[in-house]
Parts: sequence; structure tokens; C-alpha cells
Amino acid sequence: MVSAPILNQGLHCMKQHKHCRQLTQEQRYQISGLRKARMSMRTIAEEVGVSFSTISRELKRNSGPAGYDPYIAQNLNEARRAEAQKNHKRSTEINRIISESLLLGWSPEAISHRMQIELPPELALCHSTVYARINEDKARSGTLFKRLPRFGKRRWKGGKRRNQAGASLIPNRRDISERPPIVDERNRVGDWEGDTVHGRNGYLVTLVDRMSRFTLVKRIARKTKEQVASVMTRLLSKVPLVRTVTLDNGLEFAAHAEVAAATNADICFAKPHASWQRGTNENTNGRIRRFWPKGFDISVLSEQEIEDRILLLNLIPRKVLGGLTPLEAFVGKSVALIT
Repeated sequence: MVSAPILNQGLHCMKQHKHCRQLTQEQRYQISGLRKARMSMRTIAEEVGVSFSTISRELKRNSGPAGYDPYIAQNLNEARRAEAQKNHKRSTEINRIISESLLLGWSPEAISHRMQIELPPELALCHSTVYARINEDKARSGTLFKRLPRFGKRRWKGGKRRNQAGASLIPNRRDISERPPIVDERNRVGDWEGDTVHGRNGYLVTLVDRMSRFTLVKRIARKTKEQVASVMTRLLSKVPLVRTVTLDNGLEFAAHAEVAAATNADICFAKPHASWQRGTNENTNGRIRRFWPKGFDISVLSEQEIEDRILLLNLIPRKVLGGLTPLEAFVGKSVALIT
């Protein structure tokens, strides 16, 4: 049989445990009814099962000119908790993460997804909140908004084009319809898309892995089929796996057979004027344009500058990768980037 002192101690502990909980909507309606019955606060506390101080604080904080309303009291409590949570996420560390990530070319969405990987859930921000912080900084004459990546281009609106571009001039061209269907699933490393980016006094050959978005880039002085084939072969020799390569119909890829022979890859071509069939590469080229816009003199860049920028590109978290970076997705290992 349990002795009275032990039983009392147990009841006291249970009451203390109750005191740590937030009042519920039902308890607030109970408090309102007992208050209208003109019961004392101590009696109300005993009936509700909370401490006298809890009742006293509840009536003091949530009573208005018309008295205590349980519905209004619940709304006031939820508003205070929401505001407290927002303030909890305002810290020097969060501000540092946003500022430094923007310097690296990350979008607010990329920052948000990376926070969800590396920070506790109660500290991670959604992308709209990151935008709001940037706007708050702008209102205080800050400059964070100037670091936002800007992109976008005008789309050609002249209707469907019928000509075959350079497709008929590429020898032994294999159409994308002959590409293995598994490539569309994006569940393996080694399926690449390729293109060239035009610049002043030079060009960039770009290759991107469809699954991981990992990118390889090399500069060439002239866009000849020989130079392009040579650079593609060198770039692809640096990676462990090359299964397929999908290209556009530019004549610079006319020597694709040399690349296929050197890498043992299946090379095919998207349909003319169907850039969406190489959407990963097109998106990546747009990101590269953020570093070096159209008209930029590519010849002034050193090889190290190009490599450093592409490394930064491969270290930007992507929504499509669940917040991982292309490098992490490509090698299958994660690292801490913001903590």
C-alpha cells in the first residue's frame, strides 16, 4: 500500500507537470465560465488543474475592456507565440548565413533549402522569410538586395520554326529518340548534356550531369569542331563515368564521333529548336551568365578564375536536389557549408 507522504509527493509532481503546459482552448472556456460564476482565482485554479499564478497571469494578459473572452485570449496567445518564434530566429548567426550565402551567388530558395539540411528545424527559414529579411535590410539602406542573382531572357515569339538548323550537316547524327529511356529518369550519374556559351573573344564549352547538375566548363578561343571535340574529351576524362551525352545541333559538335570513341559514350542530339530537351544544360548556362553576362570579354579571364567560379556553381544548393549541392550529389557525400 502506498503511504500518504509518497502519494502526496506524486500528486504534487503531477501538478507541477501540468503547470508546464500551455492552456488549451477548452481550459480557457472553463476559466471564462467559472469567472462568470464569480469564483475566486484560487478556486478556478483548482478546478482547471493549474496553479493560481497561471490563472492570475492569464486573466491579466488576456482580459480587455469587456472582460475575459476565451476566444480572444486564445488568439492573443497564438499571436504571441508566433512572434516569439520569429524573434527566436533573428540572430547574428542567421544574418551571417544569409549575407555570406548571397555573396556566393545563392538564391533565397537555395539558402532556405540548405538551412533545412544543416540547421535545427526551429531555426531554418523558408525562402519567403529570407526575402523578407533582405527587404528589411534594404529598408534600412542595406545592400543585401544587390547580391540577389538576377536572370531571365526574352523568349522568341515568332511561332514554330520548321527548318532543321544544322542537324542535316552533322555526320552520323543520332536523334534523341534513340537515347536510352533510362536517361529520362535522372536516377544515375553519367548522363551529360553539352553546349557552348558565346562570349566576346572566346567561348565556353559546358557539360552538365543530368542527375546531379554537376558542371564542367572549359574555355576555347575558336568554336571549331576540332577544338570543341578536344575540350569535351579532356573534360569528360576527368570524371569517373560517362554513359551518354546529349548535344544541340550546332556545327561545332560535328566531330562528336571523336568524343564518343575516346569516352565510349553514346552521343545523341536534341531535336532542332527543342532546347527544353537539354533543359538542365540551358538552366546551367543561364547560371553561368550570372558570372559572365553576354558581351563579357571571356579572354580576360585566367584559367584559375574560371575554375574557381565553376566550383562556386557546383557548391550552390539546389531545390531539385533537396538542398544538396551538385558536387555533393555527384560524389554522394555531404559537407557543412553554412555551420
